[in-house]
Amino acid sequence: MKELYCKTLKALIVMGCFLFLGITTAEALTVSVEPNKAQREVSGKVRVHIYAEGAENLVSMGVKITFDPTVLEVVEASKYEDVEKGWLMDADGNPATTGDQFNNPAVQIDNASGTVTMIGGHLKGTSTVGLNGKVLLGWIIFRAKANGTSNIHVDLGKYHPDHPAKTFDNFVKKDGVVDEPTNVPGDLGLICVVNGACEGDTTGDNSVDFADYAKFNAAWDSSFGDSTYDPACDLDGDGIVSFSDWALFNNDWNANCPSCP
Repeated sequence: MKELYCKTLKALIVMGCFLFLGITTAEALTVSVEPNKAQREVSGKVRVHIYAEGAENLVSMGVKITFDPTVLEVVEASKYEDVEKGWLMDADGNPATTGDQFNNPAVQIDNASGTVTMIGGHLKGTSTVGLNGKVLLGWIIFRAKANGTSNIHVDLGKYHPDHPAKTFDNFVKKDGVVDEPTNVPGDLGLICVVNGACEGDTTGDNSVDFADYAKFNAAWDSSFGDSTYDPACDLDGDGIVSFSDWALFNNDWNANCPSCP
């Protein structure tokens, strides 16, 4: 009986340790892009959002996005410049007073080499609160130049110029702890430019069916900033899911989509 009691007690202690670890272990920070797969005809546009997921009291970020410049070109790229939830530093935390707001460095776009670099900080004077959960870093609007396939490759924003293997601290929490994403560098998205592209393929499965319709319907009549807005459904990349997107979607309904990787 004593032996059984000891084994039971030991099992409960081990189980308690696992539960404790499960509660206290922080979620690893990762980067994601949405949509992570899209088809477009030449001259079509794709709006891609870049997120940090599993953020914990995040106050700085830095990412470098690489694409194939023979296939795509950037027509617009921006950090999410919002004093409450984005990457606009504001000494007094009041977006109405602009003299103390800082938004440097600027987003760097290099269409010749196919790169976009975004560096940002989140500062609200002494009352700074780190950003948590799924955090929008910024967005890129690509235009399709020529047929082909381009990976959307994401890396850390800044490496030491004199020591290429060493990085600066890109993702940092409020307490100063560096929390770099665990899944970069890596190919996190793909854009396929092809004749007869199914631009209405919002789910990235090379078809336009009821799953795409459900996703499109959920985002209908939304604008960037709305909780229902989905960049995968913003087929012309103008920040609004409207009739122009519906026309593209409807044109591809139940079509024979070309095969994209």
